[in-house]
Amino acid sequence: MEPDIRQTCEPLGEVVETSTIAFTAQCHPPRLHAPPEVGTFVRILPLGASPAADSVSSIEDPFLDPEERVAQVAAPPETLYAVVVEAYTTGADPGRKAMAYGLDEESLRAEQPQIFHLLTTEFRAVHLAVQGHNHKLRGGPPAVPPRLHAFVYPCTQTEFYALTELPDLPRRLLFLPEIDLPDPLIVACLRKAYEQRGNDFDFLVRMGKQFAVLLRGDADRLNALLRDLEP
Repeated sequence: MEPDIRQTCEPLGEVVETSTIAFTAQCHPPRLHAPPEVGTFVRILPLGASPAADSVSSIEDPFLDPEERVAQVAAPPETLYAVVVEAYTTGADPGRKAMAYGLDEESLRAEQPQIFHLLTTEFRAVHLAVQGHNHKLRGGPPAVPPRLHAFVYPCTQTEFYALTELPDLPRRLLFLPEIDLPDPLIVACLRKAYEQRGNDFDFLVRMGKQFAVLLRGDADRLNALLRDLEP
């Protein structure tokens, strides 16, 4: 099932802090309180690329194995892919903390509408892969950070499938940099993948087998992770 390309053209946020490990994006005002969910795959296009310009269909090559065919995406080279690891809403001015007014949101909007112009919703994402010039995803961080003020977009369905078919996806999720306790993120990401792949139980089984190898020395953690991944 392919997504409506118009939906993938709407930015989720704008990069306000950036590095080769992760970036922070600020949601535009209409998306206040509506960041992408933790575990969501997102993308940043290279300079000059249009979100509507890349195809949502995979590259077809009759000489490729099915697994390799899935991993090929017709996105512009150097497109960056990341996974959302946290989101938060706070005061736009770092020196002013949001206050409690004792009103529900509807009443607060009626009596103090300016309050909502002083709030900002942001999300943080860790780099996961980069689109190569050979139409294949390369797992790992980019060589240079994304640009400040670059727009962050949701992935197309084809990109999503390619990311979930990365051969070492479980290892990359287990060892995401700057994430002290990745297990809740892993569960959120893979359960979202399971549902978006049409309740693909075989996908969960493949992921579980890889985690069994990676966590063979930590049975308690492995069992807890597998238990949380059960549909």
